[in-house]
Amino acid sequence: MTGGGPVTLLTGATGFLGSALAARLLGQGRTVRCVVRGASADERTRRLRAALRVIGARGASGAEGVSPAEGVSPGEGISPGEWENVDVVPGDLSQERLGLPRGRFEALVDGVTDIVHCGARVTMALPYGALHDANVRATEELLGLAEAGGARFVHVSSMAAVAHRLTGEPFELLDPVSGGYGQSKWSADRLVSVAHQEKRVRAVILRPGRVTADSRTGRSNPDDLMERIVRMCAVLGAAPHLDTRVRLSPVDWVARLMIRLAGDDTLHGRAYHVVSDRSMPWSSVPTALRAAGHTVRELPYAEWRSLAVTAGRDHAEAARVAHALPADGLVLDERAASRPARARRDLAADFPEPPEPEALLRDTLAAWGRTGQLPTPHGPPAGAPRPGHGGDR
Repeated sequence: MTGGGPVTLLTGATGFLGSALAARLLGQGRTVRCVVRGASADERTRRLRAALRVIGARGASGAEGVSPAEGVSPGEGISPGEWENVDVVPGDLSQERLGLPRGRFEALVDGVTDIVHCGARVTMALPYGALHDANVRATEELLGLAEAGGARFVHVSSMAAVAHRLTGEPFELLDPVSGGYGQSKWSADRLVSVAHQEKRVRAVILRPGRVTADSRTGRSNPDDLMERIVRMCAVLGAAPHLDTRVRLSPVDWVARLMIRLAGDDTLHGRAYHVVSDRSMPWSSVPTALRAAGHTVRELPYAEWRSLAVTAGRDHAEAARVAHALPADGLVLDERAASRPARARRDLAADFPEPPEPEALLRDTLAAWGRTGQLPTPHGPPAGAPRPGHGGDR
């Protein structure tokens, strides 16, 4: 590690969004001190390298449309020079002081200018009590580090923390929410906002919604139900008929917007919705699958769900999808009224436009086909449009 340049302490760097944030910070010339779980230094390094390797060379550079750095194959993600600015440190969010002795915990903030807290235990199946330590106590302890070290605090929260009736972006959340995960993120947001208002830290809260596949490489979010449903439609040769819209917020765009917001002191003391404000009807999904060469018929939701349940008896991925499907219908954009309004207003001309969703979907399906995440199609039907290359990504 070179130790040059600003130093960011980052949690969640091995996760889907956290690894994209790490790559973009490294591309800015920062040293990134990544808190990683693992029984040994070798295991922690392996986990982080595996997460960053799949980012893609353009994600690591922090710029769009550039060639991979010398010595970096497409998809390796982090150049040797950037690896020198990675500092892997042990830490487990579920443990008091991240499982570290007090002195070692306090030393995490040595030389740190910013703490980007992206780590969390993300599950909708557990109650608040089971998530408190990883999602609430860890936030409180990291706020204490930021206060002691004079570091800026960037809290990567979640739209799950925001009551459904709210469409704006309040920094201080007063309306309670339901569900253990949402409650834990609501509590963490409250801690951050109070710490800022009491002038103990300078903080900004960034609330992503659904974070979807990388717009350049098709790297998928392994925890996103919508993406798994799209792939399942190709496998089953059938798609559900849904009266819902789909909003795609690709991870590279989310990371780009977050780092831009986090780096401006004048924006601290505010909360931002980090979601695309562009959406498309669900019907665009089976249309795009057909254009990519897949035979897809449309079925009533109950019939399609039954088909997925049957497929799940023999295939683990189908079982995983079927288990998560509600019995009485599916809504894929529950936050249709939410927009990145504050980011658009505050960044003005510097606001990065999200990709156009139909073009993004076509490119993502093509990338999934190349990487084996979709079955091989038999070729597009006669007269069907072929996948194109969308936008300015």
